[in-house]
Amino acid sequence: AQELDEDDEEQLAEEELIEGLTIDEVAKAVHAVLKTHGAAYLQYTQPLLQIAHKYLAEQDPSARQWAICVFDDLVEFASPASWQIAGDFLQPIVAAVQQDSSPDLRQAAAYGIGIMAQYGGDAYVEFLVSVGLPTLLSVISSPTARSEENVFATENAVAAIAKLLRAHSGKLPDAQGVLQAWFQALPISNDEEEAPGTYSYLLQILSEQPDLLLRGNDPAAVKHLVKVLAEGLALCSFEKQLEAAMVEAMKKTIASLDDSVKAALWTEIPPEQQQALQEKNYL
Repeated sequence: AQELDEDDEEQLAEEELIEGLTIDEVAKAVHAVLKTHGAAYLQYTQPLLQIAHKYLAEQDPSARQWAICVFDDLVEFASPASWQIAGDFLQPIVAAVQQDSSPDLRQAAAYGIGIMAQYGGDAYVEFLVSVGLPTLLSVISSPTARSEENVFATENAVAAIAKLLRAHSGKLPDAQGVLQAWFQALPISNDEEEAPGTYSYLLQILSEQPDLLLRGNDPAAVKHLVKVLAEGLALCSFEKQLEAAMVEAMKKTIASLDDSVKAALWTEIPPEQQQALQEKNYL
């Protein structure tokens, strides 16, 4: 209700910075405890959950992001047992994925849906299929999905869909359609934490059921696969075994193309990516 002078504004900014650093440290501590004790720690989380629920209602995106990150850790390390405390988090996570004002918040929420798929077990399936998956598909199909401010949230959504397909594809009403939408939304080339698992799943499908991706060697699908692998290899770092498998898949796919298609394809790959591939001896 009072006017703030320059000193007051500076003090408030400093207090906000200290508060932000403090909650970051609390989140790291919670992560460490949950990683150590897993589901056994759930019985002690009630005071923490009360704070998280309060933060979920805050206007400040960083406060909501903190609460969602705490829940992500609860799901990852308590696994299916986390379902007992999930109820108050699910709708705020969906709302966070859908909103546009804070890319960091959207990224944490999209990542959380993937964590539910990867670690949550069958208890989460109904939510994932009916709410989580449609929300993620909306993110990856947005016209601004690959804009600079949205790309990390988008890549987390792409990675989350891969986790959902890997864990629960048999329970999806249109798993093949979801797989095609996911394939078209690739590559992941910015988020190096999510890239390995996503490309590993891509290679698994390519090995086991290639027609699901390539639709009988449809030229557009084949070219897209090469560009996806090329961008990932050019811009990300992988463990040697995965890297070698990606290079082999790329070379094998390129070898299946006739010379005119190869020439046209290379014009679509940015020069800096071509140079990176050559410098890494992938070509």
